Amino acid sequence: MDVTFLSRMIGELILDHDSLSLPGLGTFVVEDMPASFSDRGYTVNPPYRRLSFSERESADGLLAELYARSNPVQEEEAAAIISAFVLDLKAELQRDKGVDLPGLGRLRATRENHIFFVPDEDLDISPEACGLEPVSLKSRRSATLPDVMQPVPAAPEPQIATEPQVAPEPPAVPAVEQVPAAEATALEAPVVEIPAAEPKPAIIAPKPRRRALGWALGIVGAAAALLLAFVLASRLSPGSTDRLLYTQEELAIINAPEDGSGLPR
Repeated sequence: MDVTFLSRMIGELILDHDSLSLPGLGTFVVEDMPASFSDRGYTVNPPYRRLSFSERESADGLLAELYARSNPVQEEEAAAIISAFVLDLKAELQRDKGVDLPGLGRLRATRENHIFFVPDEDLDISPEACGLEPVSLKSRRSATLPDVMQPVPAAPEPQIATEPQVAPEPPAVPAVEQVPAAEATALEAPVVEIPAAEPKPAIIAPKPRRRALGWALGIVGAAAALLLAFVLASRLSPGSTDRLLYTQEELAIINAPEDGSGLPR
């Protein structure tokens, strides 16, 4: 028995079992892994079965049973042969810190002799996922959804034949008398630009205040007019204003002679 034969038996048994015991060394464990993303989410990886190794020992007898069917020996003898070979394999692993399992991967040992398994990159133990390959979303995105949408050219508008239009002739420009350069220089005067005064913002009183001011001025004007009319009436016709200001008794007292003969009794 050699390592190649042991690797072939392990690869055949893990296709149908989730664990496989190496007597005196540990147990191979198979896990079903779901589909995953990689390459920053642009690649979809199909589901697969991952093979790892645990130092937890078990006794399933699968290797001894397969060895007995492949060779003319009993299962007890096959179990003893496998146990002896795995014991030698463990000693080599502790000495060299690594043992290759062709077609599967490599058993490794740490400085403290903890054993772990590194599978080959092309190891495929997933019969259900046969033929499935990673899908890149980058190529599909560029093929189905272009980044830049080309605008659809607009249909040309129909052209309507029209009569040719004749451009009007420009008006004749009178000839300008040429002035000698010396005289032109003398006639030129410096132009001083005077900045325009900034217009002051007009102060506009609010409409309600202007309306109230108008009413107040109107009332004052009316009162002044009435007062002026009353003064004029009192000057022109004193009797008419006295009748407005005094009663008959008061008028009799005011108009009575100084001797008091006309006073009411």
